[in-house]
Amino acid sequence: MSDDKDYAGKWTTSPTIALRADEDFELATLNRNSTPGWDGKKKTGKKFLDFRGDILDELQERFFANARLGDDRRILVVLQGLDTSGKGGIVRHVLGRVDPQGVHIANFGVPTEEELSHHFLWRVKKQLPPPG
Repeated sequence: MSDDKDYAGKWTTSPTIALRADEDFELATLNRNSTPGWDGKKKTGKKFLDFRGDILDELQERFFANARLGDDRRILVVLQGLDTSGKGGIVRHVLGRVDPQGVHIANFGVPTEEELSHHFLWRVKKQLPPPG
């Protein structure tokens, strides 16, 4: 596949900055057709996603192999957003690039009374994936 440099120039601002909602963010004024920080075309974006997916797949294999040798690290991805905010699309486009056997997905609705009786991350900790 192409080298990462083919796509790096399409980001005018780091996505961790361009896609961050700060205290001045107003959902009502959001242009839903905008591509903040990305000046490439959709076709280039799809190629970039494929390239990054290949890297994610390789990293997942290494992570799994290290766990077989006793490494107990885990990766936790937290997506938070209102209904219809695109969380499902993120899961399909990003996590869909890796082996689903190595992915555990959990969603959290309104906390139950039992969950409210514990610290905030108690219910999250119960859903942590096994090492690897």
